[in-house]
Amino acid sequence: MPIFRLFATLGLVIVLLSDYANAATALKSSAQHIYIAEDQQVLPHRYANIPHWLDSLTEVNRVALTGGSYWLVKQLNIQQADQWLASVDGPNIENIDYYLYSEGNQLRHLSSGYLHPYEYLFSYARHIDTPTLGGYWLIARVSSHYYTEQPQLNFAPKAELGQLYHQRASLITLCLGALLILAIYNGAVSIVQQDKVFTLFSAYLLAITISLALVFQVTVHLFNLRALSIQLLPLLTIPVFSVLFYSRFLDLQRYSPRLWLISRYLIALCLLAIPATTIWLNYTVVIIFNLILLWITLTLVSAMVCWRKGSEQARSFILPTLLLIVPALLIVLSVIPKDTTTLLATDILLLLCCTLSGLSMSLALHYKFKRLVLESLKVNQQLNLERDAARLDALTGLQNRYAFNEYVSQQLTFTGEQNCCLALIDIDYLKIVNDQSGHQEGDRLIKLAAEALNMVLTDRVELFRIGGDEFAVFSSQLSASELQEKLSIVDKVIQLNGAAHSGISFGCANTNSCRDAEQLFYRADMTMYQQKAQRKSKAKLVVAPSYP
Repeated sequence: MPIFRLFATLGLVIVLLSDYANAATALKSSAQHIYIAEDQQVLPHRYANIPHWLDSLTEVNRVALTGGSYWLVKQLNIQQADQWLASVDGPNIENIDYYLYSEGNQLRHLSSGYLHPYEYLFSYARHIDTPTLGGYWLIARVSSHYYTEQPQLNFAPKAELGQLYHQRASLITLCLGALLILAIYNGAVSIVQQDKVFTLFSAYLLAITISLALVFQVTVHLFNLRALSIQLLPLLTIPVFSVLFYSRFLDLQRYSPRLWLISRYLIALCLLAIPATTIWLNYTVVIIFNLILLWITLTLVSAMVCWRKGSEQARSFILPTLLLIVPALLIVLSVIPKDTTTLLATDILLLLCCTLSGLSMSLALHYKFKRLVLESLKVNQQLNLERDAARLDALTGLQNRYAFNEYVSQQLTFTGEQNCCLALIDIDYLKIVNDQSGHQEGDRLIKLAAEALNMVLTDRVELFRIGGDEFAVFSSQLSASELQEKLSIVDKVIQLNGAAHSGISFGCANTNSCRDAEQLFYRADMTMYQQKAQRKSKAKLVVAPSYP
């Protein structure tokens, strides 16, 4: 749903731009002309002298990205009284001076730019009154250490262009907020999951958010911080965190060691470019644009190579990478002069594509996170099953000697706070049954004893088979005398359903009368063998026990 909403918003912006282009019928204007501005040049004082003054200037097709001063000139014909906005669209232009000449030789002058206060969010627009209808010359002098795109001089009705700027500001705020939320969300997931991939992706999204916020001068609006020399430097951190992220996410070192090495070189270039751009400020845009184009190209190639070599992660990485191609094309087209409609949409498209790319990659990582959680749950379930199986006796289904030792070490206490009774149980004559009737009959006698113990003792005890013919019972609810009574019943059940002389011998001991487990086992064991010895002295051996 968020992706569809963003595309819907993009469609709305394009519609608004089209409406603006069609609605400004009250104004006719010539195409923009660009001239090189020299320090010693002086503007003419009269409307009629402007054509001759323009002939003395050097006209160029575009401004240089390395900066400089230029005149942007348009001839206007105002056919209807209205309120107007003059603007030069293009981020990070240091100084803009607007001059509006009327046929009656009236002059309006306003200043704007990065170093001046703003009337509209994320825009250098200024309100200009036109006292009369007729012909006008609109001249803007722009000067900056660098240009991120070709500046476009605009003059339009205030109601229409102002509404467009407000819509634009809302969309920029929405996208920057979405990127920040995605960065925080993935950072939180990285803390929970302890996965470095989410940490690097969160840092990558945060770098995009900070970089675009500076490009749209959020710090200027919020904190009045103006520092053009470092305005674009965060853009160089985007390839750094992106390379670190996709190298780990795609397992690039495994699938393509050569691309992994090239990616490391790109990180080094970006880090070296940071001090270089502060020294050669005029070449900031050129350096950053080339590194970003190299990064996007390398990212796409890495994704395609890993995909072809069978990386499952690369499949989900393709779409976010393809979305980055749009910013790459916009960077390539930044040197081409643009008309009003495409210019106003350029930076919005850049922001939208970065947001969509981050959202798409975040969804892919969320799918990975969900899959890892499901796999972890399955592994835990399997481990629990294996753990339970390791604690069960295969023949009787009772807890085995391993579970017995674990219970003794973790559950048994001798503090006197809670009494626990231990009963050790031994099947009588099991060896004789095995020797005379075979181990199959012996196993039947063992299972009979286990079933009788389960039936009589129910769920009020912890029951274990700790050896071939030995069982152990722990109970914190039954006293020694109550446990002995129930074990006597078990003995009778076995005698009635087994051989005449088969049965069990047992002995009991309490934890509150013993200092440790060793003494507890010794007392129960001695009591059991005393009972066994007494029974042997009275009983007659049955050579071949029979079972119904």
